[in-house]
Amino acid sequence: MGKFGPIDVIVLNSHGVGQVCHIKRFPRRGETLEATNWHVEEDGGKGATVSVALGRLGVSTGYIGKVGYDPWGDMGDQWMSESGVDTTYMYRDHSVSTGTGLIMIEEDSTNTIVDGDSACQALTWEETHDAITAMKEAKVLITGFGMPFRKALDGAKIAKEEFGMMTLCNVSPLPSEEMGDLSYLDFMVLNDVEAKTLCGLPEDTKETSLQIVKQIQEKYHCRGVIMTCSSEGSVILNGEDYWEVAPTPVKAVDTIGAGDGYLAAVAANIIWGKTPREATEWASRYAAFKVTRPGSMTKKPGCGYPELKEVEEFMQSLGA
Repeated sequence: MGKFGPIDVIVLNSHGVGQVCHIKRFPRRGETLEATNWHVEEDGGKGATVSVALGRLGVSTGYIGKVGYDPWGDMGDQWMSESGVDTTYMYRDHSVSTGTGLIMIEEDSTNTIVDGDSACQALTWEETHDAITAMKEAKVLITGFGMPFRKALDGAKIAKEEFGMMTLCNVSPLPSEEMGDLSYLDFMVLNDVEAKTLCGLPEDTKETSLQIVKQIQEKYHCRGVIMTCSSEGSVILNGEDYWEVAPTPVKAVDTIGAGDGYLAAVAANIIWGKTPREATEWASRYAAFKVTRPGSMTKKPGCGYPELKEVEEFMQSLGA
C-alpha cells in the first residue's frame, strides 16, 4: 500500500537529471563539436520518466530507486510527486550522488544519450524486496537497465515469482554480460537496433522482424518481446501470438522520452483491462502524440508527457 492508496504499477529504475544540447550532427571519434542551447532539462532517468508518464495517465504508480541527498534527487522527488507518483521507496543515500546524463539532439530531432552512473548501484536486494512487498497489490512491474541490470532483473524476478505480477523490462542500454534465463519476464522491451545486436545480426540483416523476436524469445525464454522500430511502428511477440503495429504519421518535434512513454502506456492499458494487442496499439498512438510535444517531464502547456484527457482528444482526432 502506498501513501496515496493501493498501487497498480511499480516502476523500478533509475532517476537522474538530463543535460541537453543541440548539435548539427553526431561528432566523429576524437572530434570537438559545437553545441548550442545547453541546459538542464526537466527530464530524469528512465524510472522517473516512466513514472511521470503513468502518473499523468491517472495510473496509481509507486517508484523504487535510490538517489543522493542532493538537488537532483530533490528534483526527481518533486517531479514524480507532482504527477501523483508515490515516492515512499525513493531511497536516499549519503554515499551516492544522483546520476546525470547527456542528451545530444541532432537537427532531424534524433537524440543520442550518454548515461552517467546510476545511484541505484547502491540499491540493495533487501531494499528492493521490501519495497515490492509493501506494494504487493500492484499488477504490473516495469524495470529496465538504466540501473545495474542484475538489480533490475532481481526486482522482476521477485515481482513475478513471489507476487505474480506482469513484468516488463526495457533492456536498454544492453549489458556487456550475458543476461541468462529470463523466463520470469512477460515482455522484454527493446528497439530494433538493440534486438539485432542481441542476436548478433548486422543492421542490414535480411532476417524478418518475426524471426528476430522469435530468436530473442528462444534465447532468453521470456514469454514475449516488444520491439519498437522508431518511425516504422512496433512488433510484438506474446507467447505464440505475433502482431505488428503500424506507425501513426506525425511531425516529430522531440523524440526524448517517447520510448518510456510507450512503455508507460502499455502498462496503463493493461491496468485498464485491455489485451496486450490493444495496449500496444494504444501505446503506439500515445508515443506518436508525445513526439509532437517538446520535453518529457515538463509541465508547460503543450509540452512533455500529456494528461489522459489530452491523449483522448488526440485519439479522437485520429478517429481511433
